[in-house]
Amino acid sequence: MQKLSLFICAVVTVGITGPAVAVGVNCVGTRMCNNMSGCETTVTASNCQMVTTYYYNDYGIETCNACKTGYTRSAATISIPGCQNKIEYYICTENCTGCSNCSSDSTWSAHSTGYEKKVNRTCNCNTCNATTSYRCAAGYYGSSSNGTSGCTRCPDNGTSVAGTTSVTGCCISSGTDAAGTYSYSPQCCYQ
Repeated sequence: MQKLSLFICAVVTVGITGPAVAVGVNCVGTRMCNNMSGCETTVTASNCQMVTTYYYNDYGIETCNACKTGYTRSAATISIPGCQNKIEYYICTENCTGCSNCSSDSTWSAHSTGYEKKVNRTCNCNTCNATTSYRCAAGYYGSSSNGTSGCTRCPDNGTSVAGTTSVTGCCISSGTDAAGTYSYSPQCCYQ
């Protein structure tokens, strides 16, 4: 008599929600999110004419199929948790043609009474960015970040060079004080 043995096997998974992802595998994108709770869009495309979203594990990556006029399509990569390979996608970057009339001031110019300004310009792709600096004009002292406050006239109509920041830079040429009480020679500077 022969004996027959029968073995029954069962596979049990405990505590796994959503799709199981092996760590360190090469991921291939799908056109649908496999997670019933939804996928997080990790890369959002901009300046595209046509966009396709690919899903890797629970992460959505938007890739540009075509760019708007004035933009060029170029490749980029991103790391996705659980994937050992870098994921390549396409972005659209602005074509840089440069800026016109984007040169900085070479000298300081009058802004308002007691103030001078100088504009520094830099070209960022097709955009000219300008920052304005202010200083006190000759005959004034102090500092200004806005060209409307911070500069004070030197006492007794004294003189100073443009950019003077302290009253000690103000001087009175030889002569007498406003009341006529004192006379001085040579030039006298404030202490």
